[in-house]
Amino acid sequence: MSRDLLPPERRGNHDLPPPPGEHRDRTPPPLDDRAGSWEARHQRGTDPGRLPAAPRRTPTTDPQHDLTTGPRDEPQREPRREPTAQPRHELTAEPRRELTAEPRHETTAGLWRGLAAEWRRYLRAEWTKLRTATETVWLVLGIVAATVGVGIVVVLNIPCTTEFCGGDPTKTGLTGVQLGQAVVAILAVLAVGGEYSTGMIHGTLAAMPRRTGVLAAKAVVVTAVIAPAAAVAVAVSALTGRHFLPADASWPSVLRATGGSVLYLMLIGLLALGVATVVRNAAAAVGVVLALLFLFPILAAAAPDPTWERHLLQVGPMTAGLAVQATTGLDKLPIGPWAGLAVTAAWAVGALLAAVIALEARDA
Repeated sequence: MSRDLLPPERRGNHDLPPPPGEHRDRTPPPLDDRAGSWEARHQRGTDPGRLPAAPRRTPTTDPQHDLTTGPRDEPQREPRREPTAQPRHELTAEPRRELTAEPRHETTAGLWRGLAAEWRRYLRAEWTKLRTATETVWLVLGIVAATVGVGIVVVLNIPCTTEFCGGDPTKTGLTGVQLGQAVVAILAVLAVGGEYSTGMIHGTLAAMPRRTGVLAAKAVVVTAVIAPAAAVAVAVSALTGRHFLPADASWPSVLRATGGSVLYLMLIGLLALGVATVVRNAAAAVGVVLALLFLFPILAAAAPDPTWERHLLQVGPMTAGLAVQATTGLDKLPIGPWAGLAVTAAWAVGALLAAVIALEARDA
């Protein structure tokens, strides 16, 4: 009977008895006949000239085994570390650090150093602009020439045939201050009005944003330029008057008249600077300053009442300020020498305050 016709349970099982009517030959075939059979390949290990065959590996469903390479090497794993309780760290608060401010003198010193450096930069810039302007030199020379020239002309036209001439020779020699103040006003006006006319003021305020500092630097520079010219002009004028018109006057009063005249010219420069900053036009500013200086004497001369005349002379910046030149007849003056100079200073301060307000309130 063919094996294919056998039941499944009997296929490949040679130990079962053959079915009835079938004889199974138990004699093994020759070795050469079975050399290529499966049994011959399976029994090659019995050949003494061959190496024993490797044992047959039975397929297994173990995922750790491979049918071709054998058991897989399991990767070495580190032994599991049991968590150990860490020692508890006590949270101890750090000592509180007191916030100590820096010493006041160091902070204040640094602030003052910064302000001083900025102030020097402002002064250097304003000095450079005023020094490099071509009209500055001519106006400085004009202050000296106008003050001294007019004083000499007036002194030489007063006859004096006695040992001591009458009147007030010092005040007469200082007459040229009334003309020199006009040149001073022009110089101060051009220090600001020139920048507005050329548009340079926008660059100035962009480079130096502190507008009050810019105005203060201009005031210092203008005053520093006017002061030496005024000192030379007033000293020469006073000595000329004393030389050609001898008088019995005390030297303290002469020094007060000369020193006060120098201060007067400096105050006129500050007054003109403030007016020019408010007006922002050089020609208009010069007109306004000259009107303030000469308007009050004209109104006082036209006043019908002596009381009004006295009051107008007391409040005018020129008439009140020039009272400091008197060395004789102080009781006949409408206002005292130093009080009159204080009135001129009040006009200058008022003009500068108006300039600060206008400079901060407007674009330029």
